[in-house]
Amino acid sequence: MTNYPNQHILSYLEAMPGYPFDPEIDADFLDEIREDFPDIELLEQIKTFRWHYDGRPDKQFKSVRPALRRWLAAARNYHSQLF
Repeated sequence: MTNYPNQHILSYLEAMPGYPFDPEIDADFLDEIREDFPDIELLEQIKTFRWHYDGRPDKQFKSVRPALRRWLAAARNYHSQLF
């Protein structure tokens, strides 16, 4: 499993079209999701989330961060069913 540094993932979130990036909020958010989803390839899932919603997740949800958490939870559940 690739463990990208927080700054790499934060840079991706900042560049994501439509993502409401806030350096303070997203640093805490990333720390939290790393803790809650240690077995998930975060950058890969965030990229998949972005492109699944045509690169504009802000058009699909009122709040992108909770939607991203739900995506990661679904990925964890899917992964656990495989193994």
